[in-house]
Amino acid sequence: MNILIDSAVLGDIHTALATGLVAGATTNPTLLRRAGVPARDVPALARQVLAAGARELHMQVYAPDTATMLAEARGLLAIDPARVIVKIPATPAGYSAAAQLAQAGARVTLTAVYTLRQALLAHSVGACYIAIYLGRMRDAGLDALGLAGQMQALLQAQSASVTILAASIRDPDELTALGLAGVGAATLPLAILSRLLDSEATAAAAAAFGADAHALHQL
Repeated sequence: MNILIDSAVLGDIHTALATGLVAGATTNPTLLRRAGVPARDVPALARQVLAAGARELHMQVYAPDTATMLAEARGLLAIDPARVIVKIPATPAGYSAAAQLAQAGARVTLTAVYTLRQALLAHSVGACYIAIYLGRMRDAGLDALGLAGQMQALLQAQSASVTILAASIRDPDELTALGLAGVGAATLPLAILSRLLDSEATAAAAAAFGADAHALHQL
């Protein structure tokens, strides 16, 4: 599974990349606002994240209309067209913009996908990823993991190259469930990412190995 960090805090992104577990980062206007990053500083943040070693960076357009979405997307892609993936909301205007960007060779993530139809049509317009929000789906009364599995089955039935990018993950065990469903990517906040390798049994075994290794020097 392709793991990303969902954050606009540069320090958190550095910490996540240092674990070796993540391939890059995802951002959105909500995360940028929460981190206190003004719009004028977004390109600089993107360059810093890429300089830190991110292999991909998903960055979202702000505009509600297709023409302005395209203009913003081109500005984001100019930062690093090989590693920047443009996030576009899964609105009618967004699908139109996604189709045009995909035809031009850009990689696109359609974000806030909630229905099977949206997932299917993401394949039709050539999107690389669809971002689904597990926590928000559950808050809306949906069977989030069940719907993720149905989307994955639908995309596989269509031999689609679209990868599901699961977000709004609130428990490390959800990552395992997503993996069992065949979901190919997930983006996590640092608080969840830092718990992925928690295991009392592993910690106990490592402590025992350490004690025995120390004892070897006393023989």
